[in-house]
Amino acid sequence: MNDARQRSGFERLLSLFTSVRAGEGRCIALLCLQAFLLMVAYYLIRPVREALILTEGNPELRSYAVGVQAAMLILIIPAYGVLIRHVNPGRVYQRINAFFVMNLFVFFLLGQAGYKFGFVFFVWASIFAVMAVTQFWAFATDLFNAHSGQRLFGVIAIGVSAGAWAGSRLSAAGFETCGPYGLMLASAAVLTVVIGLSGRARERVPAPARAEDGPAFEPAAVGTTRWLGGFVVIARSRYLVGIAALVVLLNWITSTGDYVLSSWLVEVARREAPDAQGVFIGEFMGNFCSTITLIGFLIQLLLVSRIILVAGLARALMVTPVALVAGYLLLGVVPVFMLLQSVLVMQRSLDYSLLNTTRNALLLPTSREVKYQAKTAIDTFFYRVGDLLSTLSIFSGLKLFDQGRPQFLWMILVLSITMALVAWLVGREYSRRYSVAGGSFSG
Repeated sequence: MNDARQRSGFERLLSLFTSVRAGEGRCIALLCLQAFLLMVAYYLIRPVREALILTEGNPELRSYAVGVQAAMLILIIPAYGVLIRHVNPGRVYQRINAFFVMNLFVFFLLGQAGYKFGFVFFVWASIFAVMAVTQFWAFATDLFNAHSGQRLFGVIAIGVSAGAWAGSRLSAAGFETCGPYGLMLASAAVLTVVIGLSGRARERVPAPARAEDGPAFEPAAVGTTRWLGGFVVIARSRYLVGIAALVVLLNWITSTGDYVLSSWLVEVARREAPDAQGVFIGEFMGNFCSTITLIGFLIQLLLVSRIILVAGLARALMVTPVALVAGYLLLGVVPVFMLLQSVLVMQRSLDYSLLNTTRNALLLPTSREVKYQAKTAIDTFFYRVGDLLSTLSIFSGLKLFDQGRPQFLWMILVLSITMALVAWLVGREYSRRYSVAGGSFSG
């Protein structure tokens, strides 16, 4: 009761969505604003990425760029491991964003000078997307202890969902006005504000919610991880291997589902609009993406924090895999295009809201070494491994085994069942760590 009287009006408003204690409102507001602006910065340049590579190259070149991203990340992860050991972990988030700001200015100057760099910018922007968001959540897990982070991550992630929607709307409106290089400058300006806000957020975290200053790295492991960074950190822990496997399976399922949707959509377009297939596909994808964004935002705003508070994070982690199993099982029995659309909307909406929040919270009861190095490797390299496995399975299925759409749907079902099992094992280990999070900094 005393805490309720001390809470500000904003904190009482946030209490409609989750449990918020007195003094936490300012840091939540700052982190929500950071997440919002970070997503705006990325979505401002997302159409630039696509426009440059498709006008300077072709779709085939774009597909090669995806593979180059994975290769680049193999080099970036060890380099990041060296950086994290020479820079205060609390400032890594700021340094990484400052590096991206400088890159954007360089790209702007090159564009003004008439240079063509669509392929390079596509690879860079894709790496920026995963690195920037990963560093934000690593920064957030470094601010809060496990108990507070589990309560508050749901409302903080509202900024991510809102920023994605606002950024996509702003980029659509600003592309014609500012041009691709003007949007690069706008993105750099927004990212500069994010850097300024990050220092204030750390200062505003109240002491009871703050993460303990445990050891940043395990001294005995310094020599072995110096060059391999997050890869070795992950290899030392079954828990982290499980989280990495969860990310690989999720993206494998997502990318394969996107292929099934695209191939099926082309057939529908040929049948429904033979003289305007491009318009039909464009309108469908526009409505499809906007529906995902809207539903994901509503789930984040209204349900995520409540589900985590009531069910616990381990059970909340299971919701998306179980929903995938149910959806693809139904699709295997009743393969209808509109049902596939509904299942993919459900999958993406839950992924962007509930699953994304729970995945990030899994690293709350871990050391700084894990929060920065391991998380960066998981959310960048292992994320792209899912893409590569999907590409390999599609190529093999089509070229070697002559598989059709039903076979791919059943394959996704098997992957979803595997993902549910991995999520259960990871959730069980999280619950064990959460129960002893007060003084343990295990990897």
